[in-house]
Amino acid sequence: MAKRAGIDQIMPDLDAHMQESFNKLTREVMRKLATKKRSPVYTGFFASSWKADRYKIQPTDELEQPWLGIKRKKSADRKNKDYKIDPRFYPPDEGFNYKRRVFIGNKVKYAVWALEDGRIQRFVQSTEMKELVKRNFKERRRALISVAGKGGVGKFGSFKGKTYIDYNEVAQ
Repeated sequence: MAKRAGIDQIMPDLDAHMQESFNKLTREVMRKLATKKRSPVYTGFFASSWKADRYKIQPTDELEQPWLGIKRKKSADRKNKDYKIDPRFYPPDEGFNYKRRVFIGNKVKYAVWALEDGRIQRFVQSTEMKELVKRNFKERRRALISVAGKGGVGKFGSFKGKTYIDYNEVAQ
């Protein structure tokens, strides 16, 4: 029989779950922002420049290769539909502590103008974002709490709408 963690492990287990969920959510939000659906795309440099950090993201980056070459081609041929989305800061270099603030921002100097498009604001305020949070912080397995008592180890919890408070095995 598999050894179950004691009640003293509840807080460390919850802490680990929150930590894992927070970092997974951070990575998923960054990945989703780096798409044409959620970021304005001309060359793809803006969509490729999302970054997560413990500090406020400073927009300092100038257009660079290969995006500079794409911009030149578009300037020469207005019908050119080329772009390249290649996230430069994904996945994040570090795991973040869920107890501290994390900033997700864009590194390009022209970010303030790109944000006028409205796609990012719609994404952040969407039901999709709500579902991302809900899905990432959802408990991944049904837990039964084991209690030692007279007659052995008992379980209590709920299963299929019924509550069990006894020492019988609950079908899983």
